[in-house]
Amino acid sequence: MRGSDERPTKNDCGAPPASVSVDMPRNSVWMILSLAACGGGSSPRPNTAPPAPPPRTSPEKPPAAAPASERILADDTTLLTPSKASLSAPAGWLLREQSEVLTLVEPAGEASLSFVEISTAANRDEAARAAWAKVSPGFALPVAMAQDLPPSDGWDSLAQIVYVTPTTESRVVLALVRSFRGTWYVALLQGKLAALDRRGAQLSTAIQSFRVPGMERETFTGKATMDEARLAALAEFVEHARQETGVPGVALAVVSKDQILFERGFGVRELRDPMPVTPSTRFMIGSTTKALTTLMMARLVDAKKLSWETPLTQLWPGFALGDKEITAKVTLQHTVCACTGMPRRDLEFLFEYEGVTPEARIASMKEMQPSTGFGETFQYSNLMVAAGGYVAGLAAAPRRGKQPSFDDAYAAAMQAHVLGPLGMKSTTLFTSVAQRGEHASPHARGLGLSYEVLPLHFERAVEAVRPAGAAWSTVRDLARYASLELAEGALGGKQLVSRESMLRRRTPQIKIDDNTSYGLGLIVEKDHGVALIHHGGNTIGFTSDLFVLPEHNLGVVLLTNAGGANAFHNAVRRRFLELAFDGKPSAQSNLTASIERAKQQVKETRALLKTPPDAAWLGKLAGKYSNDDLGSLEVRREGAGYVVDVGEWSCEVAQERDLDATEKLLVIGAPYAGLELVPREEGGTTVLVLDAGQVKYVFAPVGASAR
Repeated sequence: MRGSDERPTKNDCGAPPASVSVDMPRNSVWMILSLAACGGGSSPRPNTAPPAPPPRTSPEKPPAAAPASERILADDTTLLTPSKASLSAPAGWLLREQSEVLTLVEPAGEASLSFVEISTAANRDEAARAAWAKVSPGFALPVAMAQDLPPSDGWDSLAQIVYVTPTTESRVVLALVRSFRGTWYVALLQGKLAALDRRGAQLSTAIQSFRVPGMERETFTGKATMDEARLAALAEFVEHARQETGVPGVALAVVSKDQILFERGFGVRELRDPMPVTPSTRFMIGSTTKALTTLMMARLVDAKKLSWETPLTQLWPGFALGDKEITAKVTLQHTVCACTGMPRRDLEFLFEYEGVTPEARIASMKEMQPSTGFGETFQYSNLMVAAGGYVAGLAAAPRRGKQPSFDDAYAAAMQAHVLGPLGMKSTTLFTSVAQRGEHASPHARGLGLSYEVLPLHFERAVEAVRPAGAAWSTVRDLARYASLELAEGALGGKQLVSRESMLRRRTPQIKIDDNTSYGLGLIVEKDHGVALIHHGGNTIGFTSDLFVLPEHNLGVVLLTNAGGANAFHNAVRRRFLELAFDGKPSAQSNLTASIERAKQQVKETRALLKTPPDAAWLGKLAGKYSNDDLGSLEVRREGAGYVVDVGEWSCEVAQERDLDATEKLLVIGAPYAGLELVPREEGGTTVLVLDAGQVKYVFAPVGASAR
C-alpha cells in the first residue's frame, strides 16, 4: 500500500507505489513516472500468455493501412533515437517514428510518450518549448508547475514541467527535461489519468531506461561492509533526517542471517507523549504484511495443503471477479503477483469500512473488471492479495466442524506457520492486541509539513483486507524474518521453509521496469547493481521498509509512525547503501531537495485556496450525498469552516479555485489533504465527483440517483 509523497517510496510499488493511502492527481504525476524507484531486474512474464492488444481507438491511429513509420511492437523492444540513445519500449504499444521524434502510444490510445533531442537551448524551459514545437506545433498550454529535481544516474540536470489542463478532461500533460553534455533530452507525456494509472509501470520503464552513449551510471561494487563506525554514521543520519522531516518516531534494525547487528529507537511513540521509541515498540507495517502472507503460503505449499498453481476457485468456490474467464485463470500465485490486470480500488475500503467484514469485502470483487490484459503489465491490487491470504487461511484450517471466518482462518494460519515458528512474539494482526502493549500512534500531515497525531480508528480501513497490510510488528521481530530471508528459509539452524519455496517467492512475475520486478508479495530489484529483495508499505499513519541484500548477508528494517514518510525512507536506504559500498554521498542532498519540493507544493496549493471562501458557494454544496461504491458523504458547516464527513472519518475542506478556474472542494485536514471533490451539474442537480483515475466516483444528493 502506497503513500502519496511527492516521489514514490522505493519500498512499496504501486505502488506504490500500497498500504492504504491515496495518490492524489496533484501529487501523483512524478510518482506515475517514477515507479522504477521500486527497483527490479529482468523479469519473464507469467506463465499465462497475455492476450493480443485491444483495438486502437485513437483517431490518430487508423486500424489498417498504417504508414510505414508506425508499427505495433510485438515484444518488449530496445529503441534507438537519432543520436543512438536507447530506451526500452513495451510490447503492444504503437511506435510512431518521425524525423527527430519517437512516440509511443499505449494500446487504448489514451496516452502517448514522445522523446525529442534538442541540441541548442539556453535552459530547460526553452528546451521544452522546442520539443513541443516538434511534437505538437501550436502547443500553448500554460505551465502549472516547474520543478528542478536532483540529477542522478549520470544526468547533468533533471526537471519536470506540468501544464494546466481542464479538470473535465482528467488529463495530464508534462515535460521531463534532462540534459547531458550540452544536449537536452525531453520526454513529453500526454494522457488520461486512467491510462497513466493502468500503464504507469510501462511509462516508467520507457522513461527510466533512457540511456545516452557515454553516460556513466553509479554502480555499487565489491563486498558490502557495515562495521561499527558505519552503523554509527547510519544512526546519526537517521536521527538528523527524522528531525528534518518531522517524523515523530523511528525504529531501525540492521541484521545478518545470524544476528542483529544494530537496533535502536529514535524519537517518540506519540507527539503528545514523551515515551521513547524502542526496538520493542509496535508499528503498523502496511504492505510489508504481504511478504509475511506469502511466507505463510510457502509453508502451506511445503505441507502440500495447496500449490502456487491451485486455482483459487478450487480452494474457495465462492471466489469471483467481474470477468468469468479471468476468475477461472486465477491461481493462488496470481493473487500475489500484481499481474492479473485488476486495478487498484483502495478508495472503496478507505471510505466505507465500519461493519464491513472480510467476506463482504472479497464478495465485492465480483464487480471488478480487469483494465489491462492478464500478465500484460504491473497493477497493484490489495484486494487480490487479501483474497489470496484469506483463501490460503481456509485451506490451512482443520477440515472438521464449521468453516471458520476469513479473519479467524487467516490469523490461525499466520500464527501456526509464520509468527509461531519464527518466534515473532510481538507481532499481531489486530490493532486491539497491539494497543495492549508498547505501541506507536499514527501520525499524518494536513495541508502543511507538520505531522499531527491521528486517532487509531483511521487505521481500521485495512481490517477487512488484513493479509494485504494490517499487521503490527517491531524491528526486533521483523529482524528474525529478514534473517530467514537471508538464510533462504533457515533460522537458528533449522530449515523452517524449503529453499525452493522461499526462492519461488522471489521469482519475477511481472516487470515493473528494467531493474525491477514483482515476485510473490516481494519486490526483486537491482539498485545500482546491488540485488535487493524487499517490500515496504504505508498505512494512513505509518510507513515501513524492509529490504535484504542476499549476496551480502545484510538486511534492514525501518519503521516510522508517520504516514507518507517515503522521502525519509528513501533517504535512509540510500544512506545505508552509500555507507555499505562507499558510494557517492547524495542521500542528504536528495532529502533536502525532496523537502524543498514539498514546501513548494504546499505553497502552490495554498495559493489556490479562496480566502475568504465564498460562503454562498460552500453553503450551496452543504448537504448529504451518496455513492453506491463509497457510501454516504456529508458536507456541513462546523465551527468557522466546513468539513466533509463520510461517517468513518471527517476532514476539514476549503474552497479551491484551480488553475483552469474550476471551483473545487479541497480536503485540507489530515490525513486526506489533497483529495478533491468537483461540483458538477448533472440533470439539474449538483453532484460531487471524485476522480480516482480509472474510476470516477459520483456522489449524488441523497434521494437522487447515485453511481
